[in-house]
Amino acid sequence: MDITAIWKPEYSVGHQEIDEQHRYLFELWIMLDSMKNQSDNKLSLEQALLSLFDYVEIHFSNEENYLQAHPTIEEHKKIHADFIGQTKLFMEQFSAEKLDIHTVVDFLLDWITHHIVKTDVRYFKELKQKA
Repeated sequence: MDITAIWKPEYSVGHQEIDEQHRYLFELWIMLDSMKNQSDNKLSLEQALLSLFDYVEIHFSNEENYLQAHPTIEEHKKIHADFIGQTKLFMEQFSAEKLDIHTVVDFLLDWITHHIVKTDVRYFKELKQKA
């Protein structure tokens, strides 16, 4: 599977850098998805999870900088913080060998697509209209 199989035009927020970051998040997800049935390769799976979760934090920081002028930016930051909390829980479960990677892969795809379409697109559109 590649990014063209997942990326849809409705995922675009209309900001080149953020759209590129969103595409990269999907690419990291694809890598993780491709590994979900490789339970014998724990180190690679751990690296894939860490890469995705580290990049999410970088992306959220960039996105929040661009959305700083939005009147409800604190709400958006809270959504991001909750997601970061969930990723930390996943890593704790991974360390304890109690993580169901299939559940994580499904959760991540659902969360990322829902967040982009329902939240990010709206925030960027509202900022553009305000400007």
